[in-house]
Amino acid sequence: MPEQQQPTADTHDMGWVLTRLTEEKGVEHAVLFTTDGLVLAHSKDLHRDVADRIAASSSSLFSLGRGIAEFAKTPAGEGPRKIIIDLSGACVLVFGAGHNSVLAVSVSAELNDSEVAVASASTIKTIKGLAPALSARARTRAS
Repeated sequence: MPEQQQPTADTHDMGWVLTRLTEEKGVEHAVLFTTDGLVLAHSKDLHRDVADRIAASSSSLFSLGRGIAEFAKTPAGEGPRKIIIDLSGACVLVFGAGHNSVLAVSVSAELNDSEVAVASASTIKTIKGLAPALSARARTRAS
């Protein structure tokens, strides 16, 4: 009998998880992507073109965070757990989601508003509960 492979975001549609996350107060959009910027899933009200741009720019931020980790004397190769982008009237939270994956969440609130704390807690709860399924297998080079 063949061994069952753990479902991952690159083999199963995780859009429903992200859409459900947007039901939390203040959460506008969510995008799950690989650490190299490939969109794996996005919430239903977010246009794919926007999701692609967010994945590309957020993966760059996440990569930058890994590089800066040396400055903070963290273990080699360890990436950030969360990056916060504080904008006027909104916040973008970028989380390490699973192996080779990152989750960005847009919140329509200022950083010190309670909606950001709720959105952050809800996102962390989702990640902890589904981390293996939010992961992505490493991509290999085409022959």
